[in-house]
Amino acid sequence: MASFPLRLEPAGSFERLNAFLRDCGYTEAYLLDRFELPNLHFLLYPLGHQGEQFRRRYQGPGRAALVARLLMGGFAHSRAEILAEIPEAIAGAMAGLGLLEPAPDGSDRLSCPVVLYPALGFFIAADRGFYLEGWPGYRGNDYVMSGTEHICRDYVESLPDSHCGRLLEIGTGSALGALVSSRHAGHVWASDITGRATGFAEFNRRLNLVSNMTVVRGDLFEPVEGMQFDRICCNPPFEPPLKKDLIFSVGGEDGEQIMRRLVTAAPAYLNPGGRLYMQAMGTERVDSSFDGRIRSWLGDAAGDCDVALFVRKTMEPREYAIQQILGENENSWKLEEWNLFYQKLRAGSVVHGHVIVQRRATPRQVFHTTRKFGPGTAMAEMEWLMDWETRSAEPGFAGYALRSRPLATESWELHVRHKLRAGKLAPVSYTLDTRHPFQVETQVRPWIAALLARCDGSHTGAALLEWVRQNGELAGEDGAAEFVRTLGALASCQFLSLPEA
Repeated sequence: MASFPLRLEPAGSFERLNAFLRDCGYTEAYLLDRFELPNLHFLLYPLGHQGEQFRRRYQGPGRAALVARLLMGGFAHSRAEILAEIPEAIAGAMAGLGLLEPAPDGSDRLSCPVVLYPALGFFIAADRGFYLEGWPGYRGNDYVMSGTEHICRDYVESLPDSHCGRLLEIGTGSALGALVSSRHAGHVWASDITGRATGFAEFNRRLNLVSNMTVVRGDLFEPVEGMQFDRICCNPPFEPPLKKDLIFSVGGEDGEQIMRRLVTAAPAYLNPGGRLYMQAMGTERVDSSFDGRIRSWLGDAAGDCDVALFVRKTMEPREYAIQQILGENENSWKLEEWNLFYQKLRAGSVVHGHVIVQRRATPRQVFHTTRKFGPGTAMAEMEWLMDWETRSAEPGFAGYALRSRPLATESWELHVRHKLRAGKLAPVSYTLDTRHPFQVETQVRPWIAALLARCDGSHTGAALLEWVRQNGELAGEDGAAEFVRTLGALASCQFLSLPEA
């Protein structure tokens, strides 16, 4: 492992540099517009014809263009070229912080040894994997990702924006997630196992002038032993060990070991009502499901914790393996190694998504749920579902449901399948289908389909239960309990809402 390439002093340099970068217009919107890209991730792979296009777009006059060439593209410039656009005091501050050093070609030109890019209103320094002038970037196994990568942005954009008191981010890397979370938390602790990562995290904390954040180093919960949090966030390593041995990437023997350790330990560090938010990838296997294994990792804490798995994407193992081989520019023989790995696991599919574990705040039944992303699913929908499932698990939910006036939404479809019976078409199955807020397709009994047609907001839940009973369904207390569960399940899929009576 190489030493951290930047410096953390003097403090005044961070303030001057932050103000300069904002004043010169070095923003995410500027870069996306200049390069005509949907996101900055593409700038990390300036290969072939795409690299030539990027080189041309990096050129041109102006202060923001020069800053982009230096900090994002890794171009080298003479001191005179730099001072033509950047005030000498700012250039001196950049050099003092380690952002300008002699170029790798041994000339008297200067270049930036890291990438420093704008994202989500912050400036983020991370390891440089490339220089557009052809020199190699940093490739140690403690490499720190930029955060522009698709999988990193998926994680950051899945973090809640509601207020909380104490927040911990484990595996913070360049700390983009921790910095974004600092807008919504009383205080953030950002931890990582490598000194290189915590160096970048502290550098970025100072560069963005964030005061409610503490950077600590250690393995998982080690540096915060004895503390409890309202929110714990993590984008853990979850790749199988067939990839390059990068600390941020490989998650152990089957890719799930670090996730398992995290889920097992997390309940002891959560305040009552607190939640763990974890980006995750695992496998559906012949002998066990991914969500089932997640629940089993909780051990003795399973009776005290809710678990939700939100599936963003499901792939066949071979499809996922081919994507990884192409992304790593590996030889085709590597595919056989991946195939054997998944055969040994007896894996039928690879699942990528998000896990939320909640420590219950009051005595009640815990819940477990799995949902597939729909076209518009985002953080807000996941948070809504957790809040709804929590409410519907509370002891007083039955009374609320029966007092409410159920109202059917307009976001679903009912598909009725018929067969010819005794010369006449007869319905044999009823399927409710929706794509918002999650992708749900579920078969229901005929009385549920008929019930939805009557949910126009004019009847209470109690009146609808009586109507169902008059049609020969759901007798007795057990029937009433089933009716309440059905209303709750229909509402959790947003086939209907349950406004107060």
